[in-house]
Amino acid sequence: MTGRLTPDVSVILPVRDGMPYLPIAVDSVLAQTCRAFELIVVDDGSTDGTGDYLRQVGDPRVRTVRLERSGLAEALNAGLALARGRYVARCDADDWCAADRLERQLAWLEAHSDVDVLATSAAFVDEHGAAVDSPWTRTVYEQWDAAVDSEAIARLMPLTCCIFHATVMARTDVLRGAGGYDPAMVPAEDYDLWLRLLPRHRFARLPERLYTVRVHRASSSSLRRADQTARVVAAKLRFLRRQFPRLPMPATLLLPFEDRGAAVFRAVGPAEGYAIADGASGQPADVVAVTDFARIDAVAATLDPSVYERVGNLFVRRAA
Repeated sequence: MTGRLTPDVSVILPVRDGMPYLPIAVDSVLAQTCRAFELIVVDDGSTDGTGDYLRQVGDPRVRTVRLERSGLAEALNAGLALARGRYVARCDADDWCAADRLERQLAWLEAHSDVDVLATSAAFVDEHGAAVDSPWTRTVYEQWDAAVDSEAIARLMPLTCCIFHATVMARTDVLRGAGGYDPAMVPAEDYDLWLRLLPRHRFARLPERLYTVRVHRASSSSLRRADQTARVVAAKLRFLRRQFPRLPMPATLLLPFEDRGAAVFRAVGPAEGYAIADGASGQPADVVAVTDFARIDAVAATLDPSVYERVGNLFVRRAA
């Protein structure tokens, strides 16, 4: 590690049954132009040969820990607890990093002490390595990638998780100070963490695509889409409580549209301290949730900005 007693960066790579892609991910980290790093691989109960592969890696920069199917958040927290670096970076077991990713993120964070979390843009490929072109990837490229500075990310984050988790490098003490990842919020544990860090901590993004995400049907996000949506809604509603502590308990929540998103808010809202409002009552709701993102601006035009403040796709009634 270029003579250093401790690494600058600890890369956390959680894995469960990561073959055959895991060696590509590990090799991409070990090939980094940044030399002062350690790779912490947290094997969460793999049964597919992942353990055998890790035992033969033989690189002193690689540290491994074995859990017995404890879950993603617990695996991430185990890696965070072991991290010796001043910065923590992420990598997923089925993705890979550009060779200069860590070097560029480390240099940028060292030069910008006011930023605590630095993402990069990402490319997306399928299980065969071919580029993926879908409505979702086009949204990422057009909407997420345009949010580069802290102000733009802070505006966009309450609407959507606009940074890809595995591209992140963050200050270790900041993530530890926030309490790490909440196991109850998997598979939206990253979004919940980012919203807990806002607005006291600043985010930024390098516009270069320094990370490649493999999109395939076996990925955890694909397998748990419904659970993820529910946790995203819970994270947003909790964020509102932190940002607007004056909200009553329960706060009334109005849903202008009847769609799948509204069904999730109806299911999640009561447990988070929100009572679903009756639109026919004529009483102003404490929160209006627009679940059809294409109609957010249209709804905004009907609401008095002196009465409602916009936060992503939610509108919060201002104090009287």
